[in-house]
Amino acid sequence: CLHSLEAQNFAARQLEYLAGLLKCPLPERSGTFSCPQVSTLPLRVEYDKAGLVGHLGFALFSDSPKNHSPAKALCDFQERLFLEVFLQGDDEKAKKLLNEYKVQIEQFSIPNMSFLKMLEQSLIFVKENGDTHNFTGDSTRWTSSWNSESRIVAVHFPANHDLISGMDKKEAELRFAAELQKFRCNGVSMPSLKGNLGNLQQLNRSNYVLRGDSLSVKARNSDVYLGVLYDRNYPEESVANLFNYPDQQRTKGLDLQISQIVYGGDSLNYRMGLYDFQCFMNTEHDVFTGIAKCSADTVEFSVIYKSRWYNCEHLLIVKTSPQILFDKTAPLKAFFYAFIPNDNVKNLYKEYVENKNHKIQIKIAK
Repeated sequence: CLHSLEAQNFAARQLEYLAGLLKCPLPERSGTFSCPQVSTLPLRVEYDKAGLVGHLGFALFSDSPKNHSPAKALCDFQERLFLEVFLQGDDEKAKKLLNEYKVQIEQFSIPNMSFLKMLEQSLIFVKENGDTHNFTGDSTRWTSSWNSESRIVAVHFPANHDLISGMDKKEAELRFAAELQKFRCNGVSMPSLKGNLGNLQQLNRSNYVLRGDSLSVKARNSDVYLGVLYDRNYPEESVANLFNYPDQQRTKGLDLQISQIVYGGDSLNYRMGLYDFQCFMNTEHDVFTGIAKCSADTVEFSVIYKSRWYNCEHLLIVKTSPQILFDKTAPLKAFFYAFIPNDNVKNLYKEYVENKNHKIQIKIAK
């Protein structure tokens, strides 16, 4: 069964753009299909739970490498990328697109063969040698590679979320907000405590700190405090424990009232449990908390969630009071910025200095 293109809806504008260039009808259900006008390689379309086209590209990968994060996103990106490359129609346009995306391809050279024909042969090799596939990389750059006794194919690409996801910033922000609001941490385990307990530092008779990593400055870190878990006499330590290594019991009854600032200056407003939020964020991010202000009336702090897979961070700025924090009389008021390139977090602050007490001084940008 085949749709006309007009009958379909797409999860992202890039997918709609690719389908418009394809000039081949898409199957009604998720699966593979052929489009000889583009390539001899089979194509793949996937529909999401809402019936939207959620993926479109060459069918290069088996299902097995797509079962774990971030493998599915990286596999889908390459399948989608190479379809877009072939849809350029000629060698020069194809090379220009790869250059714009900062994608580099290592492939075997075949004399007197065009670039797209060589690339097609390389992708056939990729498909046939799927069991040799290997991902290497971090939140800066990724490499996919396949090899045999005599050949190797490798794809190098930047770890930019917009490139890999195929969504612009606003699309990504809206999807992220929707996923957050429907998420419940049922049966999802939080990450275990990092660090060597032999490195505990004693602060006083009964309290210890296990130092974690820091981000940019020592005051923004992943420290955890043992002995003091959640105590109004130790507000800064309590904040660090609530966000760096949250415990379901002590976060019970604490909600976040979130104003998510999205592209263009608009805001999305929603409320969710602190533990659910932290559980969602901890799965793919490293967490760093920094205290901005702590007094008898005010507690202000920022939490950065640094992606393990992409070159981006999310920033949560919380402004509350000790009474709300410990008596749980109201939700914690928070401003949330998503998908900030790693080097651009500082642009959200009007001021960023470190004073003698190592407190991070911040003002929210209007």
